[in-house]
Amino acid sequence: MSRVATEPPAGTDIAGTWKLDPQHSTDSRKALDELMKDARKARGGPRARVGMSDYGSDAALLAPPPMVFAPDLSLQRSLLANGDWLRIEQRPGEIVISNAESSHTYVPGERSVVSVPGGVADQRSGWKGRAYWISLKPQVGPRATETFALSPDGKQLIETIELGKDGRVPSLTVKRTYDPTREPPSAVPTDD
Repeated sequence: MSRVATEPPAGTDIAGTWKLDPQHSTDSRKALDELMKDARKARGGPRARVGMSDYGSDAALLAPPPMVFAPDLSLQRSLLANGDWLRIEQRPGEIVISNAESSHTYVPGERSVVSVPGGVADQRSGWKGRAYWISLKPQVGPRATETFALSPDGKQLIETIELGKDGRVPSLTVKRTYDPTREPPSAVPTDD
């Protein structure tokens, strides 16, 4: 992740309670199903026919499939799990992002080690232009980047999640569009 700022540009405020607009968002379930299908394909290829003539005979053998390990997709599942509601608090020196399952506090510009499904990851977050970026680099598994920014007209929040852009597993990009709401989100946690 390139350099990030610790302070947002003047007038940038992504705080609020946001409700998913499913018509203008990627269907996370479909995207994850497609990723799972790609992962299953990577697990084993078609069996290749190898002629015994290679070994001095005309008999044929079936070679075993290549040894390819299916990637662990638990990080992808956790990042895509709860996108119906968001509550963002933008305070001096920190951002708190909550959904129906969890609440996380981020300190712009700070690097830290965090728990993720399957182990730990290096995390870095901060402002990049008018977007708030969160980058996760797990010890095992694909990288993930989340960005939160207002739409050009300032009326919606756009969340973009990019997974596996490092090429080791099939990549996935999910965009979610949120509308501001005054409805209280159901079951939003209050603590980290």
